[in-house]
Amino acid sequence: MKESLKVAKKEMKDKVRPYQIYGYYLALPIIIIAVFILSFLGMDLNSVGTIIFVFTVLAHIGASKLTLVSKRKYVAPIIMYVADAIGFCIGLLMISEIYSGGTGDVSLGLMGLIVFPLEIVAIIFFFITANDIKKAYPTMKEESKEARDVYLALKKNS
Repeated sequence: MKESLKVAKKEMKDKVRPYQIYGYYLALPIIIIAVFILSFLGMDLNSVGTIIFVFTVLAHIGASKLTLVSKRKYVAPIIMYVADAIGFCIGLLMISEIYSGGTGDVSLGLMGLIVFPLEIVAIIFFFITANDIKKAYPTMKEESKEARDVYLALKKNS
């Protein structure tokens, strides 16, 4: 009985993964767009960038385990990593400029000219990859629900 529970749990993880990653690849660009809009409205969102980065890493790790999806699944997370690295470097430049008596406006301008377009391209690739996942796993929602129900039934009976 314990062995069948382990098998059902592994099967559930494998069948839930496409639907979960599909959700990540849809939610991440929507959240990034919402952050852009809120920042243009003047709202201060301190730790949202870190949360987006963590979910990007989780989506990247999960997508690497999806075998039926094309290699495009790696493009959006890698672009986000590059944008974050460039933003971090420009942020350090901005801090040093402010420390030496400047306003940091030049660094903010550079950040807007480099990081913002990279993130827009990443948003596009997130949506493209989500569509690829949906095409590769057309019944992912039903399979996910069925696998979860089987696992929970086995767990309840044991």
